[in-house]
Amino acid sequence: MKKIFAILGAVLVLASCSKDIDPSVEMATNEGAVRFGVAIAEDMQEKSAIIKIYKVEGEEQQLVRRYEALGDVPEYLSLLNGNYVAKVQVGEKNITSFDEKYYIGEQPFVIEAGIVTPVTVDCQLQSTIVKVNYDATVAEKLNEGYFTNVSIAESYDAEGIATGDIHSLRYEETKEGYFILPAEHTSLFWHFEGTHPVEGDIVKEAVIENVKPAAKYTITLKYSKDAPGNLVLEATVDESIEEVDDTLIFSPDPTVMGDGFNEKETQLSTTARTYNVSSLANITTMTITLGDEEFDLINGTTEGISVVKSDDMNYKVSIAPEFFNITTGGAHNVEFNILDVDGGKLKKAINYNVQGIMALGAEDYSLWFGTATFKANIVDAAATSVKIAYSADGASWTEMDAVAMGNGIYTAQSTDFACEKSYTYKLIVGGVEYGKTLALTTAAGAQIPNGDMERWHTASWVLPYGKGDTPFWLTGNEGGAMVGATLTQSSDDVRPGSAGTKSAYLKSQYASMMGIGKFAAGNLFTGTFALSGMDGIVTFGRDFAFTAKPKSMSFWMKNNEGTINQGSHTSGSDIYTVMVIITDGTTYTVNTKDESTFLKVDKLDSIPGVIGYGYISNTDSRAEWTEETINIIYREDMKNVKPKKLVVSFTPSGYGDYFCGSTDSWMYVDDIVLNY
Repeated sequence: MKKIFAILGAVLVLASCSKDIDPSVEMATNEGAVRFGVAIAEDMQEKSAIIKIYKVEGEEQQLVRRYEALGDVPEYLSLLNGNYVAKVQVGEKNITSFDEKYYIGEQPFVIEAGIVTPVTVDCQLQSTIVKVNYDATVAEKLNEGYFTNVSIAESYDAEGIATGDIHSLRYEETKEGYFILPAEHTSLFWHFEGTHPVEGDIVKEAVIENVKPAAKYTITLKYSKDAPGNLVLEATVDESIEEVDDTLIFSPDPTVMGDGFNEKETQLSTTARTYNVSSLANITTMTITLGDEEFDLINGTTEGISVVKSDDMNYKVSIAPEFFNITTGGAHNVEFNILDVDGGKLKKAINYNVQGIMALGAEDYSLWFGTATFKANIVDAAATSVKIAYSADGASWTEMDAVAMGNGIYTAQSTDFACEKSYTYKLIVGGVEYGKTLALTTAAGAQIPNGDMERWHTASWVLPYGKGDTPFWLTGNEGGAMVGATLTQSSDDVRPGSAGTKSAYLKSQYASMMGIGKFAAGNLFTGTFALSGMDGIVTFGRDFAFTAKPKSMSFWMKNNEGTINQGSHTSGSDIYTVMVIITDGTTYTVNTKDESTFLKVDKLDSIPGVIGYGYISNTDSRAEWTEETINIIYREDMKNVKPKKLVVSFTPSGYGDYFCGSTDSWMYVDDIVLNY
């Protein structure tokens, strides 16, 4: 079998068929066009090649074109009508080489009116292959440094080889070499030298006569014992001519050409285009791909594509604007894939600038600010009334005028884009929906870690997060532990319908040891806690990745507010306080020893760093589980600031910073969620 290493297509087209030819190719009335499509196998891509085209007139040949590489051959070549011959050389014509084999071939062809002529050039191997094969015994028995010299000569001439007067190759390992014998030489001489550690120097040599091109000769060298027991070097030469089927075949592939336009240029999806698909053998496969979708043009039907068959080798494929309704606006490739019965193949990509809505990327919308910038690609310069419409339910649509931003890009901005919504959006041009309708489901808003209060563990005191978790919630239990009190702990009492089995139980109490103690409020908060003597230092605020803007915070609670019996800050009933604060990264440190640091809920609208806030604070008690919701108020002066930290705090004793409250006050908390 022939190995097809390279393909060089030459399709000769008449001037009368010039509509199938690139408009940039100029031809006189007595000229035809030669179209070369060049492809070459991977293992031959780096090989040198010379392609020559000769005009033949009688016995004379006049060189009309010469190319130094396959890649230099133009796609279109104008030639006068007449007789020609194509000559191709691949590889360097080295007399000796370990790297380069040499091929040549030629093929006459004719350009005449009314005929499309395929040109196939078989390039036959010209080199003689000589392989020196060292048996493993050679390396085992002889010292290093052995070699075999193969030269184009009748005998071994070391001096001539050294000066370069004799062409030769030196083999120091098993390998193939390539020879091109001059016309006056028909013999190769091989000469082996090696040294045995006991027997001394060993020399073997012989001549190979009547050497043929495109044949392979193998010299096998082996070290062994003969009958008397002396060590000898056996040399066998296989002079049988092995048929070396190394043929490079240059032949035409299918073509795809624009019908009256240059398909190499970027096409506009708003303009219908027709492509001429041709081959010099029956086409078996003809598909196009757009994105991840493939369409069978021979056996299938596709909206926006029509196929007209002239014969088994020629088709017209028309692509209308409707075809691009399946994709987004922007740059896309339509790729033709053609195969014929002779193994010819073509993959050709046509670049299109597609009019349509463009997909929203993560950088195009912000669920915190509620904005989305929709984009469309408009390629119709005469387009008027460009609008973009979107819907969150698929029924009611909001239309927005799109503004030209340059380079065909139009944008429109929504200001009510929310999380956990399934949006659809589309382009409207001149009052008519255009192209594909796209969809996007936005992510759910972020939730507070361990908001269901399911994860707890005990170290030196009870902690409201699982062992190994990153702390988010904290309590004042570290301070209570000094006097043997636990202010906040997990409880099995959960709200009705809860998916979990735990809640948080906050108990205010007077904690003392050896007559020394203070009132401590039950508490649960996001932040850190430290002790300073008998005083507590709480820093409110944890890092929180806000993916959207919460409207409120809901939670379940039940509580009891006792009559204040500790401290002197105030009297009457104890007061519970729950607050939520969203900040620009600011944290708030409260030191119970310094009243000026106390966080006042009625001042949250003016405290630096607060973006949004909400709270409830009252004296009423709940004997049963009740769901509560705190609406979050966003400050107008911080509306353009992105949040970084979250503060949430629960206590049944709102005056706890003053060590004031009731030992009868308690609170259960469960299932804390942010609502978006």
